[in-house]
Amino acid sequence: MKLPFIATILLALFACSSHSKKPLEPAFFCWETTLSITPDERSLQDSLGCKKLYIKILDIGLNPDSGEIEPYSRTEMSDSTELKGLKIIPTIFITNEVFQNISEEKTVWLAGKITAAAAITGAFDELLFDCDWTSTTRDAFFHFLKKMREKLPPGIRISATIRLHQYKSPQKTGVPPVDRGMLMFYNTGDVDRESEQNTIFYPDDALKYLDGTPKNYPIPLDLALPLFSWGLVFREGELWKIVPGPLPIVEMRSNGKYIESPGTEPFASRLWEVKAGTFLGGHYLRPGDHLRISEISPVLLFKAANLAQKLDLADDATLAFFHLNIARSAHFSAQLLDIVCKTVRK
Repeated sequence: MKLPFIATILLALFACSSHSKKPLEPAFFCWETTLSITPDERSLQDSLGCKKLYIKILDIGLNPDSGEIEPYSRTEMSDSTELKGLKIIPTIFITNEVFQNISEEKTVWLAGKITAAAAITGAFDELLFDCDWTSTTRDAFFHFLKKMREKLPPGIRISATIRLHQYKSPQKTGVPPVDRGMLMFYNTGDVDRESEQNTIFYPDDALKYLDGTPKNYPIPLDLALPLFSWGLVFREGELWKIVPGPLPIVEMRSNGKYIESPGTEPFASRLWEVKAGTFLGGHYLRPGDHLRISEISPVLLFKAANLAQKLDLADDATLAFFHLNIARSAHFSAQLLDIVCKTVRK
């Protein structure tokens, strides 16, 4: 595949770097509710040398009506043909609210349900939990992880996502009782603010989490970098919806229903104002709504990779890109992603 011009330049800049550390192992997240790896996606993985997928199998939260803990999304695997030969790490997303007032009985029950659900996916040797715990839920979440350890067969590794604020202040936020952490090096901005800054990744914001950070994180860390985009819809000055990308930018520019105001600084999000009622991602937008679109370009991805050199990653770290069905776009070739992996280890 012919690379975009900017990608060609980046490859030339980084191709000759020498690397004394062990190369990062490439991987991808799969975050769809219906999973069907396409031949093109498998070809991308093979070209990159990717042998590992983090597949979200459950979203767990509180039922807004009953207050009960239950899955609100289960991933269906429509075709497993393209998964052959890949190492699968089942991944479970749990909302922070689940651990606000969870009882011991419910904690044990939840650990048992998740163990059973993960077993359905087949053989695995690692289970990843994604939960943005806080000071009020930390103890309950950590206790749940210990119960998971008791439920899982011996030898199964438990890992958990680590947000940047948790990475910066482990003494304050605590360190989860797991074998490994997956450091999510993105979502640096405040999605509730209608600002111009890129809310997925903004270099100056990321630096705030790196300056003054303790040298050695207590558990081995893998790394997650973003490939995704989103649109934040603001209605009457407040965040109303988050619309996952990729968004139909070409159509939006031509259908006469939006007014676009490009960002005034590098990597800024773009402001779109809705002129006429329209649908976007299944949501009805009305005149006067504002849409902030944040994207990850190849240049911004390399900015993140360069800053990630400062992170305390494990010697055998994995670099997982979030997520696979975005990676197959023309912006992100296997060659470019390979150089990103090497850049982090520069």
